[in-house]
Amino acid sequence: MGKSEQKLMNKYSDKEIINSFFDSWNDGDPDDIKSALYSLLQRFGATHISEETGIPRTTLYDMCKDDSNPTLENLCLIIDFVKDQRSAS
Repeated sequence: MGKSEQKLMNKYSDKEIINSFFDSWNDGDPDDIKSALYSLLQRFGATHISEETGIPRTTLYDMCKDDSNPTLENLCLIIDFVKDQRSAS
């Protein structure tokens, strides 16, 4: 992650990033969901999310690509992770 991306990520709290993820789900826009997922990977670390969910890091990043179609199973694992993070904050 570049310095400008790091500054942007530091600008937002964990709670704001988590809320953004759930807002994207409420809006139902797949591109927004993928973007919010990418923000989660940047904030909490792909390695950490991978360890918590059992989803390989490469798959996590693949889920963020424009042409991706993540599985329902993986999306549910991500949602569980985000719910746990929201409870912890």
